[in-house]
Amino acid sequence: MLTIFSYGFCHKSQKQAEQINAESLTEKWLACESSAEEDYQTKLEDFLLEVKKNEPSDTIIYYFPEAKKIYDNLLSGINESNNQKITENVREWEILQKNITQFQLEQLYHSYRILIAVIIILLLLTFIFLVMYLVTSKSRKENKAFTVQMLKAQEAERERISNELHDTVCQDLRELQFRLEDKKTVNLCKKIASDVRNTCYALTPSDLNEGLFEAILSLCALCKQVTGLNVILSIQDDIKHNPCFKDFSRDKNLNIYRIVQEILNNSIKHAQAETISILIRSFDAAHFRIIISDDGKGFDLKTALKKKNHFGLKSMSARVEALSGEISFYSEADAGTQVTITVPYDITDL
Repeated sequence: MLTIFSYGFCHKSQKQAEQINAESLTEKWLACESSAEEDYQTKLEDFLLEVKKNEPSDTIIYYFPEAKKIYDNLLSGINESNNQKITENVREWEILQKNITQFQLEQLYHSYRILIAVIIILLLLTFIFLVMYLVTSKSRKENKAFTVQMLKAQEAERERISNELHDTVCQDLRELQFRLEDKKTVNLCKKIASDVRNTCYALTPSDLNEGLFEAILSLCALCKQVTGLNVILSIQDDIKHNPCFKDFSRDKNLNIYRIVQEILNNSIKHAQAETISILIRSFDAAHFRIIISDDGKGFDLKTALKKKNHFGLKSMSARVEALSGEISFYSEADAGTQVTITVPYDITDL
């Protein structure tokens, strides 16, 4: 059998190559040629054994068909005792070994070139993906910053309108009540003033200064009073006493409050619900959840998002994004709607 060549054929479509041991054959033949006449036959038999030991494999013959011819010629030369023929084929055997070695090295270099090309391509792809990630990450940050600024501008405008209503319309209605004598007209003025105050509260909830939960509690009470719906608020005990909420800025609390307010408004205006339940509970060590359910007629989220005038859902999504949170909707026709908001405790200041 032939000695296994350490390099082998590296191309995947080629089998492992084997080495023809040309040096041992040459040495045996030189020893045979230089031996004394009485030792010649013994040396020739050793040479014959070495030739048979190095019979080319099918792999060698497949890639180098001349190997079979050289091998047969060597056997023929030995059988014929034709030293010249043997010498010529031993030389051809040496050339064949060089060709095989060269071929194997070329295949090895070919594999290395492919490997290097693959590594370069992978590095380029990695670089491209990294650049794309950085660009999209920067874009997300810019979009979030724009969203935050837009929400702040909206809240500033709400506060301005609320102050204008309180300082002008409410005061004018109060003065008008004192001047009117008709009781029905006075009651109408009182009702209008109450509606305006409720509008002012909706625009800028004063209870938010006392805390997020206090503001949501007042919002639920106002919904009950105005709509007559059954609004149920449930806050988990460990949430009530969680110190993380004390560190929330007014802007954070306001965004959470606005999301709850918008969901309540949707349930009242569009869902035709009779009962609305709000559950505030812990989710894990880093997040809490607000789950709002109603028994209304439900809606199709995809259809709602396609409507150009449905700013409520888009506003909710923008606020949730600004909070680095998540929002999900589950709704079926005539089976109500459930909205789940997951918010991290540790929110970067808005």
